[in-house]
Amino acid sequence: MSYLTGDPLAVRIRIAFGAAVADDPDTWEWTDVTEWWHVPDEVTITWGRSSGAGQAEHSTLSLTLKNDGRFTAYNGMSPYWPYVETWVPIAFDIDLGDGAGWRNRFSGFVQKWPLTLPGGSSRMALAKIEAVGVLARLGRGNPPARSAMYRTIRRASVAYWPMEEGSGATIAGSAFSGHAPLTVQGGTLAFADLEQLELTNGDLQFGTGRLADISGGARMSAVLAPEVIAACSGPDGWTANTWIQVQDSSTLSGPIVVMEVETPGGTYVRWQVVVDPTISPTFGTHIVAIDQDGAATTVASDSGIFTSLFGYDLSVWQESPGTIRAGLWWWHPTSSWTVTGTISGTTAPPTRVWINRSGATCTVPLPVGHLAINADHPTPFFVSQVDSNSGVGLHYGTFAGFLYEPADLRLPRLGEEDGVRIAVPTLPAGDETPRMGSQRAGTPVQLYQECETTDGGLLYEADFGLAYLPRVLRYNPEVALLLDASQGQLGLPFEPAGDDQLLRNRVTVERVGGASETAEDQDSVVRQGEIERPVTVNTPTDDGLAEIAAWWLHLSTVREPRYPSVPINLSSRRELAVSWVQCRPGSRMQVINPPRQAVPGVIDQLIVGATETFRGRRSWRAVLNVEPASPWFVFVLGDSVFGRLDTKGSALATAAAASDTELLVATTSPYRRWITTAERPDDFPLMVSVAGVPVQVTAISGTVSPQTFTLAAPLGWDMPEGIGVRISRQAVPT
Repeated sequence: MSYLTGDPLAVRIRIAFGAAVADDPDTWEWTDVTEWWHVPDEVTITWGRSSGAGQAEHSTLSLTLKNDGRFTAYNGMSPYWPYVETWVPIAFDIDLGDGAGWRNRFSGFVQKWPLTLPGGSSRMALAKIEAVGVLARLGRGNPPARSAMYRTIRRASVAYWPMEEGSGATIAGSAFSGHAPLTVQGGTLAFADLEQLELTNGDLQFGTGRLADISGGARMSAVLAPEVIAACSGPDGWTANTWIQVQDSSTLSGPIVVMEVETPGGTYVRWQVVVDPTISPTFGTHIVAIDQDGAATTVASDSGIFTSLFGYDLSVWQESPGTIRAGLWWWHPTSSWTVTGTISGTTAPPTRVWINRSGATCTVPLPVGHLAINADHPTPFFVSQVDSNSGVGLHYGTFAGFLYEPADLRLPRLGEEDGVRIAVPTLPAGDETPRMGSQRAGTPVQLYQECETTDGGLLYEADFGLAYLPRVLRYNPEVALLLDASQGQLGLPFEPAGDDQLLRNRVTVERVGGASETAEDQDSVVRQGEIERPVTVNTPTDDGLAEIAAWWLHLSTVREPRYPSVPINLSSRRELAVSWVQCRPGSRMQVINPPRQAVPGVIDQLIVGATETFRGRRSWRAVLNVEPASPWFVFVLGDSVFGRLDTKGSALATAAAASDTELLVATTSPYRRWITTAERPDDFPLMVSVAGVPVQVTAISGTVSPQTFTLAAPLGWDMPEGIGVRISRQAVPT
């Protein structure tokens, strides 16, 4: 059975009733509901994005199932009860019968289960299902913008207080539902942004926007939830972490208990991290254990006090029967310090946590934040990663908002934090995506989009997750779909538009928190007026902004017709089906032998999205959303198609007839003439474009303008004087 040879299309519809959307899709259990498909109603699928859209758009599916009550939401008589609910996964697959098996055309989540009674008769009920892709699921409600530190720590912890509150807050709320907030037990508490807190780390950007200021002596504590206590009761012990900056130890009123963790039931009922600014021998940072009688023992010490914003990890665990090991880790973007020590006794899980239990005050801001508990030891929430490829001193990690992280690495990391698979292909050796600036607070979709915009790649939905095509892999794509209009492979309506919908002749690129650069096409501005496009990128520095602006201008000033849609009928032209199902956003398609009234030559476009419509198993149509491919053609040294530079300023010196096999081509100042056959015989034959028509040139003669082009075949079209002549990116026919 093969669709390619005239058989009906094999269709499969599956629903994963009861699946948890946060689980790995590979673990979902599927129910095949194809037998309930109401075939007369159309199935409509959209994927990718609209032509000219600035960001990825969620896919959609609409299909109809016959409903005997099993697809009625909240119906207790349904065999799928209670899982006929919104956001249950659904998949629509087809099999062409070519041996490749099922091809997925939609993966997403049911958004609506409407019950309809056609004609008002109860003899037939239908469920007209509407489903959407993962981007719609991520954008449900009004998701908050989260900092890099929040996103990382929340996922790794069993208890967490971000302490990124607004200026009027009097408590620090927990990031976990049902957990007690940090409340003030004395002193004065304030919350402020980083500029007000006078953090002293030079030009370093941070993975947080606000912190608490406890310089007024605020003592804060929270009782841990039962599930946190249970999680920390195992043999691996526990870790408490927070961030604090003691800018100048001389400004402290005395020793400060940065953190205290209460552990009743153990040999030691309180564990402290103490920063002591008094003179030797107590000056420094210490781990102190306090027993039930209030006797304090220093378990480990460091003779220094760090004055930058540092992460402090206090870990306590049972190293062996009767021996406790305690360790303190200080985390900074490029380095870390550790002290550990042992003491006799047995451990117990934490039940309460404190910040500044000593009530120390400070004459300058004393920022603190991101208090977390983890059921393990040691737990470096902020492992610093020195990036040797980007130069000495450059770094990224949670602390610095993953500064200098490549875009193709940031995307899958963000997806992992959100429980969304983001597939990114491995780049060829020597290629890389741009380094990103510090990760700002944002929603998941905003953070993904920031990577796409900064790099210039293409983000789209795929297999219940996302996929990303980096910019360097968008250059010079091979043709994935070839439509021959003379063979009826191009559907109708086909209506190229000569408008300015995609034209932007002035582009201003602004760096987040930095400078801006502008590029403009002055000829277009004079002739057509100013049409602006703002672009915001998140790069580490202002270097290269002018080049980025020039690239966006290059993409926005294509002098070609716009094709609002390119339709194909996959029922009458089944030979296209295999090529079509392999197309993805970014795939290149060409239309050859277009209608004579269109711009002559090859229509060369990139697919960015599509709408597919199925009526039963025999009718299948697709309407492609496309954008010009030519801006993505870049010079490649030695390549027979992309290794030829254009003169940019060539035109027919005289009119040419359709029967001509020679053309006179003039090169306008200040551009150089064309290379002749005598100078570079190995460069011939080559392909040029005359008013968009690809023409094979076997020889070029003459060393001054105009030059003579000898053609392999008659031109085929009458061309007036002044028509442009360019290098064509079509391969030389073999």
